[in-house]
Amino acid sequence: MNCKVYLTEAVNSVGVEAIKENLKGKVSAFWGQSGVGKSSILNALYPELEHRVGEISEQTNKGTHTTVTSVLSEVEENTFVIDTPGIREIEPYGIKKIDLCHYFEEFTEYINDCKFNTCTHFHEPGCAVINAVEDEEISIERYESYLNMLDSIEDGMIFK
Repeated sequence: MNCKVYLTEAVNSVGVEAIKENLKGKVSAFWGQSGVGKSSILNALYPELEHRVGEISEQTNKGTHTTVTSVLSEVEENTFVIDTPGIREIEPYGIKKIDLCHYFEEFTEYINDCKFNTCTHFHEPGCAVINAVEDEEISIERYESYLNMLDSIEDGMIFK
């Protein structure tokens, strides 16, 4: 899997031109947690959309859930974007704990160097992934995302 990551800021339109160029000629869905700024980024990319956006909550310092239905918009010839309602959390349906690490591309070069071939990269001694996080070769944010997903998978369950 080859993922492109764009540092963006909707208020000052940071990074939006690179995203806009990548969206040309495609149908793209903006999908993620509630209040992270999907609609705000779409408005920065295509101001004519005028999607409704919420304020930042003073209590949580996070965005608020605003989009309630998925909306497909043609923004340029042969270019479509879909603004989707936010989701509370992403659960790894049908994935076993032992397999989750294979969905994190940045883990790939390390997972075969762990001391144990059944390593879940959570607490095992001699874990090359944990070492890579400590050496800042894997971002702490991605590792924490992995741990959150790992925690949501029930042991022994193939399907939830």
